[in-house]
Amino acid sequence: MGDDTDQTCGIPPVGQEQGSTELSEVAWSMPERERAERISGAVKAVLPAADVVVVPDPSGLMVRVVSDDFEALNDQERRLRALAEVEAGDKGEVHTWELLTPSETEWFGDLTAEPQRVPGWPRVFDLAEESAEPTEITFASDLDDDLDSAPVVTFYSLKGGVGRSTALVATARRLSSQLGLKVLCIDMDLEAPGLDALFGIESQVRSNQGVVSALLEYEFETVPSVLEHVLPVDDAGRLYCLPAGRLDSTYAGQLRSLEPEIWYREKINALHRLIDDVRGSNLKPDVILIDSRTGVSPVAAPLLFDVSDMAVVCFHPHGQARHGTEMLTKALLRSTTRRTGGVPLTPEPRFVVSPMPPGVSATRLAERAKSWVEDWLGPLVSTHKKDEQPLSTRNASSSLSPEDVTHVVPYNAEVAYSDVVASAKTQLEPYGRIADWILQIVPEPAPERTQHRQTSASKAASLRQLSFSTGTAEQLNNDEFLQDYVVTRQVNETADPEVPLILGRKGTGKTALFRWLAAGRANHWTPVLVTTPNQLSARPDWSFGPENYGAIDATLTARGLDWGAFWQVVIGLAIHRTQGALESMGAPHMALEQVGEGDFAVTRAIVEVLNDPMGPLECADWLRRVDAQVKDTPLLLLFDGLDTAFGHSPESRTRRSAAIAGLLTKQADLASKLTNIRLKIFVRQDIWQGLRFENKSHFYGLSRRLQWADREEYFKVVLKRAVRAPAFRSILDSVDGGLAESDVAFWSPNQVAAAWGALVGERMRGERTAFTANWVWNRLADGNGDHSPRSLLQLFAAALEWERDEEKRSTYDRSVLRPRSLALSLETVSDAALSALLDEEFQELQQVESALRDYGRTPVSEDVLTAALDDTSEDLLGLAQEAGLIALMENNDGSARLFRVPDLYRWALDVTRRGPM
Repeated sequence: MGDDTDQTCGIPPVGQEQGSTELSEVAWSMPERERAERISGAVKAVLPAADVVVVPDPSGLMVRVVSDDFEALNDQERRLRALAEVEAGDKGEVHTWELLTPSETEWFGDLTAEPQRVPGWPRVFDLAEESAEPTEITFASDLDDDLDSAPVVTFYSLKGGVGRSTALVATARRLSSQLGLKVLCIDMDLEAPGLDALFGIESQVRSNQGVVSALLEYEFETVPSVLEHVLPVDDAGRLYCLPAGRLDSTYAGQLRSLEPEIWYREKINALHRLIDDVRGSNLKPDVILIDSRTGVSPVAAPLLFDVSDMAVVCFHPHGQARHGTEMLTKALLRSTTRRTGGVPLTPEPRFVVSPMPPGVSATRLAERAKSWVEDWLGPLVSTHKKDEQPLSTRNASSSLSPEDVTHVVPYNAEVAYSDVVASAKTQLEPYGRIADWILQIVPEPAPERTQHRQTSASKAASLRQLSFSTGTAEQLNNDEFLQDYVVTRQVNETADPEVPLILGRKGTGKTALFRWLAAGRANHWTPVLVTTPNQLSARPDWSFGPENYGAIDATLTARGLDWGAFWQVVIGLAIHRTQGALESMGAPHMALEQVGEGDFAVTRAIVEVLNDPMGPLECADWLRRVDAQVKDTPLLLLFDGLDTAFGHSPESRTRRSAAIAGLLTKQADLASKLTNIRLKIFVRQDIWQGLRFENKSHFYGLSRRLQWADREEYFKVVLKRAVRAPAFRSILDSVDGGLAESDVAFWSPNQVAAAWGALVGERMRGERTAFTANWVWNRLADGNGDHSPRSLLQLFAAALEWERDEEKRSTYDRSVLRPRSLALSLETVSDAALSALLDEEFQELQQVESALRDYGRTPVSEDVLTAALDDTSEDLLGLAQEAGLIALMENNDGSARLFRVPDLYRWALDVTRRGPM
C-alpha cells in the first residue's frame, strides 16, 4: 500500500485515482487498522488496478472492490478472483464484500461519502484492548454550559436479572414526579421488551405502534409521526414511554426485518432520526432514557457508544460480570458521542450495583464493586497530588472516583415482586442518586437559566470586589471580624450568660463566639477575658501556656490543693487588672497588687498566693464583694483556648483534664454564691466527653453544643462576606428586590437559596450530588457530620481565585463562580483542614494519619490500623473518631470494624475510595 493507506482522515472525492486504497475517516483502532491494510493488500496482490475502500461496520468491516476485471464474472467468480489471497481469518472479519464494476458503483452509492461512526462490538472491544490510555476525555458533566438538546441516558447490563429496567423506571418517576422534568423512556430491549408493563400501560400499546415499527419506517424512508408511537404514563404530562411494540405476530415479523447494522450505511440513520425527531417534537423532553438489550447485541453498541451522553451500567459484583464490564468501560472511555460542535464528548459511565442482597456481607460486596470500578476507570481515578496539572486546566473527568460514579441499590422484595414500579417515595428513594447523576447534564429550563445570569461587567466587578477571609477567628482584626460574623439563632442561644458551658468540635466556631462576646455583644454584660486562644493578639498575661501550667500543677500538688483554688485566684486577678472602676477595692491578695508584665511575673505572683494558706480564701472573699459592687454592670468571665494551652504530651493531657474539671467544679460552686458574675467556658467536645469529676451531671441542662446542623445558617457565613461586594449586591437586587439591603442573618431559606444561586449556581457537574448546596454540605463534613465555617470560607476563597483565572480563558454568565470551581478547590481545603486538625488540636493523632497514608484507601479495617499503631491503638482510634478524622461504618458480619475517611480529609491524606474486598 502507498502513503495514502496511512491516513486516518481526509476523504478523497468520488472518482478517486485508479488503483488506490482508502480507509474511512473514522478513527481506527490499531488491530482494526492492521486487518484492513492486510485485507486490502491481499486483494491488490491479484487485482493491482482495483480501487479498494474499507470502512468499519457494526459487525466487523465492509470492503468494496471496484475493478474492470469483474465485467464478465458472476458473484461467485468475483469472490474467487478477489479473495484468492485473503486469509480465512481475515475473511471472517469482513461483514460485507461489495465486488463491483465501475458502472455498478452508481447503484451502490459512495461508502466514503458522509462517513458515520460505526459503533460495532468488534470495533469497540478492539478499542478497549488498546494499551494506550484514553486522552482528552470530556464528559457532558464537565461542561460549564448546557448541552444543546435533551441528553440521552442508556441503561445497560451485560447480564440480565440485575434490575436494569426497574432502575430506569424508578429513576424516570423520580425525575418527573419529584424533580419536575419531562421524561421520555424508550424501550430498546427489542427481544424482551417490558417498560410498558413496568409502567402499567401494557394494555394501551397497539399493533404497529412502538420503536420497531418506527425504525422500520425510517429504514424504508417513510418518515413516521413519532408521537403516534409514544404513550403518556402519568396525568401530569411529564412522563412518557415509547414502547418497543405490542408482542404479536406482526411484531415478531417486524423484528426479523429490522437490521441495525445497516443504519450506518444508509442515507437516513434510523436510530439517529428517531432520537432527533423526538427531541424536535412538540413533546420536547428534558431527558431521554433508553432501556438497552443485555449482552453484546447489535442494538446495544450504537446506544452505548454513539447516541448516549451517559451510560448507566448495572451489574452485580459476581466474577462472571467483571471482565465483560471492564471491557465495556474501557470502550466507553475511548468513544465519542454523535454530538457535534465544541469539544468531542465521551459517553459518561455510571455504575449501579444491583440488587445488593441483605446480609452480613453487603458492605464488603459494595466495596468489592467499587474496587472493580476503580480498576476499570484506571488513571482517571482521583488520588491526591497524582494529577499535577494546574487547577485551571482540570475537569471532573480528570479526577473520577469510584464513590462518585457508583451507587448500590439494596434488595427490596416489594419492588422485586411488583408487576409495576409505583411512585411511592419509599420505592423511589433508593434510586435518587441515579436521578441526581442525570440531573447534572439536563439543560436548565429557561427561567432558571436567565434568573441569575450576570452581565460581563457585573461579574467582572464582583470578581474584583469579592473577598473571603480564610484566617482563623483569632487572626482577624476586630472590625473585620465583627463585620463578617453572622448572628444566627444558634449564636443567640449559646451566648446566653446563664449557659456556662459551650461545647463544640474543632472548627465549629467556639472561638468566633468567644470573640463576639469579648467585643461586648452580650447586652448589659461586661466581658472579662480570663483565658484566650494562643493566637489572639490581645492575649492577657494570665492566659498561660504549657510551662506555666506545669509550674502551677507542681505548686498545687505540693500544697495539696485542687485546680479550683488556682481558678479562684486567676479569676480575681483578671477582674482586678481589667476593671478600672473597681480600683477602690484593691487587689484580691497583696501578691497581686503590683504584678510585673509578662506571664512569668504573673505565674510567680499566683504561686505566691497559692503558697499562702489563706490566699485562695482571700480571693474568694474578694469575689463576693465584687459581685455586690457590679450590680449595674454584671461581669461575664470568658474561658477559651484551654484545648491546646496545656500541651499535647500524655502528661499534659492529664493535666488539662484535671484543670478543666477543676474549673467546671469551681463554676458550679460560684454559681450558687454569685449573682452578678457569670462564667462562660468553651471546651472541645471530645475533651468534655473524657472528663470525670463529681457533679458532672450539674451541666446536663446548662450546656449548649455549637453544631452547624442547619445548612442555610451555615451558608450565611459565606454569603455575608459576599454581600460586602457592591457589585454582588447589585446582582442580588436583580434577583430578589431588596434582598441585598436586608440583614443576611434574617434571610429565609428561599432567600439564601437565591443568593447562593447567584454566587455559585444551583447544579454541580460531574459529582455524586446534583446540587451545589448538597455538594458543599456533604464534602465539608467531617467524620461526625460537623462543619467548620473556616473550611467553607477557604473553599470559596480558592474557588474565587480559580474563577478569576478561568474567566480570562472562557466566560461564564450564570453565576459569579461556576460550580466547577468548587470541585477543583476541595483539595486546597482538605490540606488546610487536616493541618488544622493535627497541628493545632490533635497532634497525638499523627500516628493514625501515618497509618491512613500508608494504607491509602478507604474504608480501612480496624486490623490494618491497629497493626500500624502502638499499644495505645484503642485510645487513638477512639480519639480519631471523636475528632472526626475517621468514622465507623455499619458492619454486621462479625469481622473487623471498618472506618471511612471523610472527603474533608481524604484528599490531604492521599487516600482513594477503595477499601478491603
